[in-house]
Amino acid sequence: MAYKPSMRSKNEPLDIELDIRPVMNLMVVLIPLLIASAEWVKLGIIEINVPPAKNVSAGGGQGEQNDEEKDLRLGLKIAIANDGISIANAQTILGGEEEEGPTVPMTEDESYDYAKLKGKLIEIKEAIKGKGFKDANRAVITASKNIEYQVIIDVMDNIQTYEKDDQILPLFPEVNFGSIIQ
Repeated sequence: MAYKPSMRSKNEPLDIELDIRPVMNLMVVLIPLLIASAEWVKLGIIEINVPPAKNVSAGGGQGEQNDEEKDLRLGLKIAIANDGISIANAQTILGGEEEEGPTVPMTEDESYDYAKLKGKLIEIKEAIKGKGFKDANRAVITASKNIEYQVIIDVMDNIQTYEKDDQILPLFPEVNFGSIIQ
């Protein structure tokens, strides 16, 4: 059995127009604000290359290892420490002004000398040009535990390209990371 609606609650429908001006005002302000702020937010990406995996096969690894030994490898390593930046490869460490110190010592105001680092790396790049090194564009960066992240990023920015004769040339654009065991 259906119930009959109550006679007491007889409301007449009201004809009210919806006021959407506040919502439109919000959209007029919000959309340009979002578009303007999106222009100021930019992502900086530095491409990091993963070192190649070593293939070890059961029993047949000797032949592959001999092929790898025939390849010329530079093995450039850049170590960031508290007293400066050292540049080395598998055979030798490039010395600085002081024989015992880092290749690029700290400046007098206790900051890293990125211009001198770039100069040393350009010298190395010019010296190895045309010698057939397989990893002529690769550098491995290592840093002490208490080095700030911004210093590592600044080093990466300074080792990727250099300018010669109004041309931007690659210096060591393939960046890998290593670790210092202390």
